[in-house]
Amino acid sequence: MKKVLLIGTSFSAVPIYFALKRRGFHVTVCGGVKTDPCHQYADASIFVDYSDPEALLNAVKEVDFQYIVPSCNDYSYLSASHVANKLGYPGYDTTEITAILHTKKLFREKAAKFGLKAPKVITDLGNLKWEHLPCLIKPVDSFSGRGVTKVESIAEISTAIDVAKKVSRSGEVVIEQFIRGSLHSHSAFISKGEVIADFFVDEFCTTYPYQVNCSNYPSMIPKKIQLGVRLEIERLAKELRITDGLLHTQFMSDQNDFWIIECMRRCPGDLYGSLIERSTGVDYADMFIRPFVEISYSNETTRSHEYYYGRHTVSSQESAVNFSFSPKLQGVELEIVQLKESGEKLEPAPFDKMAIVLIKFTDFETMILVTPKLADYFQINSHEKNY
Repeated sequence: MKKVLLIGTSFSAVPIYFALKRRGFHVTVCGGVKTDPCHQYADASIFVDYSDPEALLNAVKEVDFQYIVPSCNDYSYLSASHVANKLGYPGYDTTEITAILHTKKLFREKAAKFGLKAPKVITDLGNLKWEHLPCLIKPVDSFSGRGVTKVESIAEISTAIDVAKKVSRSGEVVIEQFIRGSLHSHSAFISKGEVIADFFVDEFCTTYPYQVNCSNYPSMIPKKIQLGVRLEIERLAKELRITDGLLHTQFMSDQNDFWIIECMRRCPGDLYGSLIERSTGVDYADMFIRPFVEISYSNETTRSHEYYYGRHTVSSQESAVNFSFSPKLQGVELEIVQLKESGEKLEPAPFDKMAIVLIKFTDFETMILVTPKLADYFQINSHEKNY
């Protein structure tokens, strides 16, 4: 059996772990939290903080792994890419391309150079004027909406920059045009610069600004916008000459046009792939791992069905000691992935989550109506409220 190292051990990494096992690999998992689910399943475990690229590199050198596979967070992918470029593992872009796709500032610079449809960047802070407002101030290297502020007045700029810098590992920020529209994601699997399979998902941020907590598939986005995004992503893939594999994108649309917000090559978290798999029958996790384990894509991906699914991350605006939560949806199928036990402390979003819920709807109209309001259908009950 060939040995694979899976970098990441949380619940989001579980589908990737089992995709590797179905392919017949011996799977070692790497992660510092011993109680994480992948440690319970794995053939072997390495307890290393993989957010430190050099620590991961040293751990990989000690074992004869044929392949290394990232999971569902930026640290996992960036450290894996560092190791892969040092030791020659397949499935990864060059260090330069990885940095472009995973650093907001570099991505915006390349987007401008290529004429990619993306928000404009305000590079000269000294010339920031009223006509530039509102704008968004972001850390160049954060995720889950952390440190992002919508600025509507000149007086708010200094505070927003301080907030972004505190979250950024590099202490750098990017200031960009604020786009009005709806938020969506596009998961595209690329082979030789062409999109061979892709999925469009509608996304909503209703608990914490700029952190997705509700989503649905299939998407309501018009077909002309889907085609435009697909062509733009293919153009980006060819311009950067990226390797085969997943290119996951978030974009905004006003139903007539679209703007690429950010791209990444890691697997999206919070069981995004399970949403696609439940909806279409496509094994998303298996498609994700193939380039890393040298398994080529087939010419087409068969979708065995199309069901209407929503996904909700149950979270809170305030910290609490978890007691339970109460679903209030009727007439739907619920699959609940519990992440907190009764008695555990639940930190406020975007730093924590209580559960992931997958909801199968009976029809498209109900899915579109209910998904943006899913947070209203799940009540978090704390010990304080019950006793």
